[in-house]
Amino acid sequence: MFTNRVYAKRTIICLLIGLALPFLSSIYRVGAATTTIYVYPPLSSVSSGDTFNINVTIADVANLTGWEFRLFYLNSVLNCSAIAEGPFLKSGGSTFKIFNITNNYNSTHGRILAACALQGMNVSVNGTGVAAIVTFKALFPGNTPLDLIDTKLSDEKIPAQPIPHTAIDGTVYVTGTSPDVAVTFVKPLKTVIGKSYTGDTNVTVENHGGFPATFNVTAFANTTAFASANISLAIGSSDIITLSWNTSTFAYGNYTIKAIADTVPGETDTADNTYISVIQVHVGVPGDVSSSAQGVYDKKCDMKDIAYLVILFNTKPTSPNWNPNADVNDDGVVNMKDIAIAIVFFNQHE
Repeated sequence: MFTNRVYAKRTIICLLIGLALPFLSSIYRVGAATTTIYVYPPLSSVSSGDTFNINVTIADVANLTGWEFRLFYLNSVLNCSAIAEGPFLKSGGSTFKIFNITNNYNSTHGRILAACALQGMNVSVNGTGVAAIVTFKALFPGNTPLDLIDTKLSDEKIPAQPIPHTAIDGTVYVTGTSPDVAVTFVKPLKTVIGKSYTGDTNVTVENHGGFPATFNVTAFANTTAFASANISLAIGSSDIITLSWNTSTFAYGNYTIKAIADTVPGETDTADNTYISVIQVHVGVPGDVSSSAQGVYDKKCDMKDIAYLVILFNTKPTSPNWNPNADVNDDGVVNMKDIAIAIVFFNQHE
């Protein structure tokens, strides 16, 4: 009798343990699961100019009622254009959300601030789902981490309690052609300019990069800037701009002319942004455009210059014997105005 009772008791205990094992195993699995908030995909490879999305996903969570994160990225590589709530939290009911995008959070980084919470009592969600969808524009080649900072998950308790979790960052690689502008030629149209008069310089600029570009081009006589222009170029295009040099504040002498294009955002090849002309320009006595060697200045204004102006009288840029140096006042024609200037400065020396 006693033996039968012991056997029956052992049988009942074994049955109870057998029934409890799946339940205990389930408890163990839930407790062992690690809640994460992470960027998906973890690695994104895009091209310059692309618009693309990444998800911020929450995985293996129980009783979630709210989330918050800050996402940082290099603003020289990416700009954020939009953020939207994902389907996960709102599957539990109405939500309240705060989104803020600051692409110029500081000199190097942009920042996204995002927070969302279920409205109402005793509401929550469980499992895995997309918390937020972030849209980026790839600016220039490079790579940037997507850093999840100050992440917070909260449960349904009152007051809400933090849910322990791990945050996992992402990375974006941007490939493609960098911005690249260039000055490819500089041509002074005069080699002699009378002091206080003007002369033009043609500057050829090109866009070698993969983006439209707007930038300044500045012309220099030696190291002194004398004119600049702001231009816009489409991808692969070029333009010739004319910059005028007023020599009023410049001393007599020879000058080297160069032009420099400003570095555009994202540009790394700046060696071709500067072009130095091989043609030197002399600032001299107004009207000094010739000498015993016709058409060569000699640092004084005399009858040789007037005689030379008479030879070229009424010539224009379309004339076969056009010499822009003889157009002293730079009005596009050699005429009595230029001869009159030579008379005013007659017999003057540098």
